[in-house]
Amino acid sequence: MSKNIRKFLVVVDDTTECHRAISYASRRAIQTNGRLTLLRIINTSDFKNIYGVEGIMRQEAEEKAREVLSEYSEKVNLETGLVSELVIRFGSPSTEIINFINEDGSISLLVLAAASDSGNPGPLVSQFVGSKAGNFPIPITIIPGQLTEKDILELTIN
Repeated sequence: MSKNIRKFLVVVDDTTECHRAISYASRRAIQTNGRLTLLRIINTSDFKNIYGVEGIMRQEAEEKAREVLSEYSEKVNLETGLVSELVIRFGSPSTEIINFINEDGSISLLVLAAASDSGNPGPLVSQFVGSKAGNFPIPITIIPGQLTEKDILELTIN
């Protein structure tokens, strides 16, 4: 792992809690002179075996992913001044997250937000704090579902 730069990785998905992870990670990146990487994974199992349209569906999914990443990136830039690194990967989310972390030696922390619903923290939190936690390549920070934007601001101030 490269020690020159500290990158905070947030997986941008369609969950309602995703914005909390981005908010926390972007503010921590500012406090530590780090960077923010926003990762969007397109699950290719969603459009396999659909004869003749897989390529079109893949292209449309990539365009939508770019739009979503750009929206979050612009918001982060307006709020913090950070310019986010935007990454799109294709495949299984848990596999692609680990592969990306292993490929980019400067990722130092994965930031996830837990869902507000009691009993189900969300798919990524469930996967990475379970059986994979002991072998995960970097630390994971989980933002509790009940935290407000004000709470996050208070937690990330020096």
